[in-house]
Amino acid sequence: MGKIAAWILALMIGWAISGCDVISPPYTKSNQRDTTTKDTGMVLYRKVLVEEFTGAQCTNCPLGHRKLADLGQVFGDSIVVVSIHAGEFARPDLRKGYTADFRTPEGEELNTRFRVFAYPAAVIDRTQFGGTSYVVGVQNWGSAIATELRTTTPVAIHASAFCDTTRGELSISVQLRSIADVLYPLNIGYYILEDSLVAPQLDNGVFIPEYVHRHVLRAAPLGAYGEPLISSTTPAGTTFERTYLYNLSSSDWNRRRLEAVVFIVRPEPNYTVVQCTKVNVAVVSK
Repeated sequence: MGKIAAWILALMIGWAISGCDVISPPYTKSNQRDTTTKDTGMVLYRKVLVEEFTGAQCTNCPLGHRKLADLGQVFGDSIVVVSIHAGEFARPDLRKGYTADFRTPEGEELNTRFRVFAYPAAVIDRTQFGGTSYVVGVQNWGSAIATELRTTTPVAIHASAFCDTTRGELSISVQLRSIADVLYPLNIGYYILEDSLVAPQLDNGVFIPEYVHRHVLRAAPLGAYGEPLISSTTPAGTTFERTYLYNLSSSDWNRRRLEAVVFIVRPEPNYTVVQCTKVNVAVVSK
């Protein structure tokens, strides 16, 4: 299939799943790794972080879940989805049957900082679209993602993660390389997610007792905004390596359904994410 035909196909899919949310070319999704340094496995192409704000008692939020699943079919691994349970609709209510609590301090911080008040909602690359709000309504997610994918990133990234079940420890290794001069400070942060959690959800007024929750934020060990990585101008070709360890012994998370998201972000008050990646956590016993 030629490039023009691929763009047309992407547009048709985008129209079908998003109504008035038009996804315009050029369509930049790619699964190819760095062809100049094949052994590094570094991702050179732009990836977009989609932080979705949701809650079990939000009757319209499953619409957002399904929208993101559809957009995943369009954009592939060029989008990294994190489901953040926060706000009023994420609070447990035993009387109504909502027993699970997926809230995190960092999720609540982001929910407050970005002034999320209507759900479903998403913050995409922590970027202000239209210059006023970070929050993007579900009808505009596809076009906002497409806009971000048309930008470039100054950072190539590779990450791997494994869980040592004997020690109850999660290890995340990150390799970075600046592929352009970086003229501003950057932070690095990471999320731990648990996928396919089964718990109640309100869906269009119907109580669903065994709803499958995808890519749920469980922890942000470096905080919602990460820690310093680059403090001054950094020339192209500079490399960085980081390893992070997280103790899982006190958690009841399913070790075989964990995911790690690494994000490179400008520090406050800018917030903008410039690169990210998601990897499944491999389970090993030593």
